[in-house]
Amino acid sequence: MSFSGGLRLTDLNDYITPGQECIKPVEVKKTGKANGSQIKVGQTGDYYEVSKDGEETKLEAARITLNDCLACSGCVTSAETVLITMQSHHELVKVLEENRQLRDQGQGGKAKHVVVTVAPQSRASLAVKYQMSMLNVAKRMTGVLKAMGVDYVFDSAFARDLTLVESAREFVDRYKQSHGQVGDSHSLPVLASWCPGWVCYAEKTHAEVLPWMSTTRSPQQIMGAVVKGYLAKKLGVTADRIYHVAVMMCYDKKLEASRDDFYSDIYKTRDVDCVVTTGEFDRLLAESGQSMVAEAAEQEEAVALDSLFKTSAASDQLYTSAGTSAGGGLEYIMSYAARTLFSIQISPDEIAAAGKGEQQHPLIQVKLVRNQSDHREITLIDPATREPRLRFATVYGFRHLQNLVRKLKSGRSAYHYVEVAACPSACSNGGGQIQPEDPSPAAKKQWVAETERVYASSDASQLPEDNKAVGELIYDWFGPEGLDSELAKQALHTQFHGVVAKANSLGVSW
Repeated sequence: MSFSGGLRLTDLNDYITPGQECIKPVEVKKTGKANGSQIKVGQTGDYYEVSKDGEETKLEAARITLNDCLACSGCVTSAETVLITMQSHHELVKVLEENRQLRDQGQGGKAKHVVVTVAPQSRASLAVKYQMSMLNVAKRMTGVLKAMGVDYVFDSAFARDLTLVESAREFVDRYKQSHGQVGDSHSLPVLASWCPGWVCYAEKTHAEVLPWMSTTRSPQQIMGAVVKGYLAKKLGVTADRIYHVAVMMCYDKKLEASRDDFYSDIYKTRDVDCVVTTGEFDRLLAESGQSMVAEAAEQEEAVALDSLFKTSAASDQLYTSAGTSAGGGLEYIMSYAARTLFSIQISPDEIAAAGKGEQQHPLIQVKLVRNQSDHREITLIDPATREPRLRFATVYGFRHLQNLVRKLKSGRSAYHYVEVAACPSACSNGGGQIQPEDPSPAAKKQWVAETERVYASSDASQLPEDNKAVGELIYDWFGPEGLDSELAKQALHTQFHGVVAKANSLGVSW
């Protein structure tokens, strides 16, 4: 495995408190050879059992699993700090090899259907490293993966559109329930829950904010529901016959995929079986002798992404959504709520341009809190009264997150909606992204900015509700009731669970 059974600290900007505890490193199995034996720690940090006669036996260190991290209240760290077994590109290679062996033995019917979903943030990171367009990266990834034995390669931008549509509907419903009053109930504010690092932090340390979290699943998990539900039905197979891999920008996405909420007790399978980070995918290429830069003779391998639907959502255009690499939730939800609640017409692109300072808009006011671009307040102004109608904010990075939580607890937050990301500069800076060769802060900042620029560089912009593939799925999968059906509510929403802290005298403080 490429992961070790431990935790590491890399970015203290995202570390929550100076004294975190993890119970797993001190869980070692004694050999039981003799009574009265003792445990000692060697100079290298390994554990040894010492018998009465002085014989030393090296002990096997405990492994940290996904479920350990989710259930333990001992630590909360940034996206790149949790190293976990059973969630790496080696698992994908293992499944593909098992499929190949089954086919060689004439048992192809037992092979699993392998599906890979690629996040646009990951494509952007690869595009920056290899100086390629997003479209060419998508085609090349598809060619390489299919040559390895993958059956389907999908663009998670489809799931993002479905997430945006449902998130906007949820916000409007909660706004109406509270009559637009923030803090009077648990309806407002709505806190975005697409970032698993933020969700993990809230569940372990601030369970009181969980009722404000949006219950709409993240694009990764909505795609998981689509693959294991809708696609399985189309293929005429059960969910456990599909092995679903997500190429994502963030290590915490592995934790998200491991949540019990996304596990089927009926078929004993998860919606997303394995998450491979962008960096891991890049290593997979190197280990398999592949390259993102195809030779002329290999150009036929660079093919368009597959589509689940009659109306192609991939073809030769990669649609983007207005907004940052956090997903575009703020811009689309504000636009949708403006026209639905107040009959104010303003597009997500106009909100995004104003938010980034690229173009002013008479109905949008933007304020950088403490002059920090990671914490922006974006206010929608009523064109008739010139009074604020909607107060939204972006909060990226744990330093700003902690300030947000303090405001929420004290009742001083006036926001209707907050787009939250645990990583500074949002998902372009995810812990699983490819890093620049120059480790200096200036080079890293420039690299992240270029990744963000490439992420938003697509010329093909499309409103989520205009995605014909989304409309087709809604009525083909959910029936005449569409997004109001019980099936849609089960497939597109989740819940959150506060973790009770347990005192542990054996905890190791770092």
